Amino acid sequence: MKYFLQVFGCQMNISDSERVQSVLNSLGYLKTLDESKADLIVVIACAVRQSAVDRVSGRAGYWLKRSKNKHLITLLTGCVLEYDKKRLAKYFDYIFPIKDLKRLPELLKRKPVQPIIKTPAPLDEYFDIKPKYNSTFQALVPISTGCNKVCSYCAVPFTRGREISRDPDIIVREVKDLVRRGYREITLLGQNVNSYGWDFKGVAVNLPQGKVYIQQLNNQGQLKIKKRQVKNPMDFSLLLKTIASLPGNFWIRFITSHPYDLSDKLIETIAKYPKLTPYLHLPVQSGSDKILKAMNRQYTSEKYQKLIDKIRHKIPGATISTDIIVGFCGETKADFQKTCALVKNIKFDMAYIAKYSSRPGTAAANRPDDVPKIVKARREKYLNDLLKKAALSNNQKLVGKNLEVLFEKYKKGFAYGKTSGFKNIRVPSAKDFTGKFKIVKVTKATPWHLSGELVTKKL
Repeated sequence: MKYFLQVFGCQMNISDSERVQSVLNSLGYLKTLDESKADLIVVIACAVRQSAVDRVSGRAGYWLKRSKNKHLITLLTGCVLEYDKKRLAKYFDYIFPIKDLKRLPELLKRKPVQPIIKTPAPLDEYFDIKPKYNSTFQALVPISTGCNKVCSYCAVPFTRGREISRDPDIIVREVKDLVRRGYREITLLGQNVNSYGWDFKGVAVNLPQGKVYIQQLNNQGQLKIKKRQVKNPMDFSLLLKTIASLPGNFWIRFITSHPYDLSDKLIETIAKYPKLTPYLHLPVQSGSDKILKAMNRQYTSEKYQKLIDKIRHKIPGATISTDIIVGFCGETKADFQKTCALVKNIKFDMAYIAKYSSRPGTAAANRPDDVPKIVKARREKYLNDLLKKAALSNNQKLVGKNLEVLFEKYKKGFAYGKTSGFKNIRVPSAKDFTGKFKIVKVTKATPWHLSGELVTKKL
């Protein structure tokens, strides 16, 4: 029996896929990259944008036709809204919460088919599954799941639920094991890593949002509030310090950070520990305070700008990327111009710019999606042009500098990697340095890539 894995969305979904592979491999399934040879297809979906859901339904329609000529089992999991589950149920044999992954062997034995599991398993059961890492030197390590922010456009709280932090001792043990096995880059994952640990009893007393407790369903489907307590509670800054103090030669990255929760303490921690890479992905979404308020982002453009200034003062040369939504409900030309002004002023190294897409169940879904598609596309292009100029200017400042690089692949006489600041770079080489650190002198810069030459070896 062979399985084909289709993953949509963010690094959290990629991390989910590594645990799916682990479970299926334990059942004797073999992974195939050729979906036409698969007996089982697993889709890990993304609910952030309608376009991602449309891609799922498009592929699922093809698989449904195929299943009429060949026995084929299809499963859907990941981030899926209840609204989309109902629409997609006709295409899939099973739709199940990713938290229920440990129950997948039992699910595959069910007859007749029961399409949707409604009772979620405890999250610890999911994290108990050891992932089948896709790389031998880069690893994704979830530290939390869910989000308490409830931004008006975002589906995550409705697919991942409330924030739940993993036990820090378990996270540290996982990182220790990865370092022992020679992993060079470890990325800590969470929908909002900055609020890690707020759900641990006694940790969040003095933090902005106060104490956060875990919401769970009992056997009758009723919502219950349960306090959590761990032996060694930590906030995110302390977790980073603990991991960065471990012996070994490795980098630590993390995503994603919410600007409201990025504390001075966290900035100082990143500045102090060399293993914490000087790269921050800090979604701003808009430069208009009116739009930020409508999005429920809990900060103003001025506060965001001051936060960036603080980061660049404490961490000189830091790489900063962001997310921006164009065409949100009620966004006027004046609102968009404020976003443009912010982008010009901050000079981001990278921005992931998306046209607003209404998601069922979110607060914004109750508002008219009143910016025409053609206007959204025009605004997206204009921002990308601004970004390209800033990225080129930032990268040109790196020419002539020696940077540490972790190489990720080798192809046709070139070694490709990333700097600690998450910049893509390539180096002519007769050897394959994949999975190794090297010092590279930057010789050329474009908006999205650097070129360089090898200086010396770093073990």
